[in-house]
Amino acid sequence: MRRTVAGFVVWAMAIGAGIAQAQAPSCADLRAQKEKVYGFHLTQLNETQIDAKSKEIDAYWKQLQAAGPEGVSCLKEMLAAEKTDHIFQFDAASFLFQLDKSPESLNLVKDAIVQTDFQETDPANYLSLALDLGQHGVNIQSLAARLLLFPNAIIHISEHSLDLDSDTAALFLYGSMDSAKASKALIAQLQAQEPFVRAAAAHLLAEEMTDEAFRTLSTWGGLADVKEDYRRNDIQAVMKYQAPDPAEFANPKWTREQVLQIIAGLPHTRKEFDDVMSTRGAEFDRQMREKKPTQEELAKAVAESEPIYGIADRTAFQNSAVAALKAGDFDTLREARRRALYNISDEGLSEYLAYTQVMIRLLNRLDLYKDYRAH
Repeated sequence: MRRTVAGFVVWAMAIGAGIAQAQAPSCADLRAQKEKVYGFHLTQLNETQIDAKSKEIDAYWKQLQAAGPEGVSCLKEMLAAEKTDHIFQFDAASFLFQLDKSPESLNLVKDAIVQTDFQETDPANYLSLALDLGQHGVNIQSLAARLLLFPNAIIHISEHSLDLDSDTAALFLYGSMDSAKASKALIAQLQAQEPFVRAAAAHLLAEEMTDEAFRTLSTWGGLADVKEDYRRNDIQAVMKYQAPDPAEFANPKWTREQVLQIIAGLPHTRKEFDDVMSTRGAEFDRQMREKKPTQEELAKAVAESEPIYGIADRTAFQNSAVAALKAGDFDTLREARRRALYNISDEGLSEYLAYTQVMIRLLNRLDLYKDYRAH
């Protein structure tokens, strides 16, 4: 994995918190030191030079932290003025995000990182910060669109040993947005100059499954130009009616009211997830340990059990949702799917995909949006 300097600043903040305010540098000092430390290109440095540069950068951000509120003000001024040093922009934006989450600062962070150079900054750090901004109410359409211009990407999320292509990375951002805004943004990308951007936008638009998405794709003439089988197949899975197999959702285990209640009670933040893990999740694990099931028996128990963390792998619950939910509940599923993308993880992605499959199956069972889908 290519090493990067950008993105280290959260760690630097933590170890630099104890620096005495009496030693605080002036803004002029910080500006002068910034000119000495930054202005490099990571791709032109060898391993030894990267290690040395990392130490310089670490010391610089400790120095800025020591300046207190004046340092934050100076940081905002430097970040707003910087237009060409993309490594400094990303590091400064990451640091500011940790210090100040006012609307003004959050938008400054967004405007800075949209210029990120993925040859200099790990796109995984970009993706994580972009999602965090969205969770704080920032309009991240421009940040999501930036990923569409990064084809053939392999974005490695080391915390979860997860490798994402550019479509899936962009899905985390578009999928976490308000669905109407995401659909509108993706429809605009269907007019992009680059064919790979248009293909990715159509793929992601199909998965939004909004009225506007169905209407647009039903008359879109670009499907034949989509070269990738996985994109084309996913679009057709949404846009083409498939007669359901009634046996898949016969004798549902949960009623409509129970399904909706369970979905409403699922965790949608890291704290909620941890709380559930330490209570209901711990109890389920205890019961399984006492029964000492085989791997096959454990998988069956999970498939038939009530969702605790989410609906992924809960086959009986998914079948109940398809069998019991009504057309008016489709928006509820879409919103639950959106809220599942609260961090960059394989669990979040699994939840999104599980909801997507339930939505497609419900589309077919109720023959929703029939005016726009092929029969």
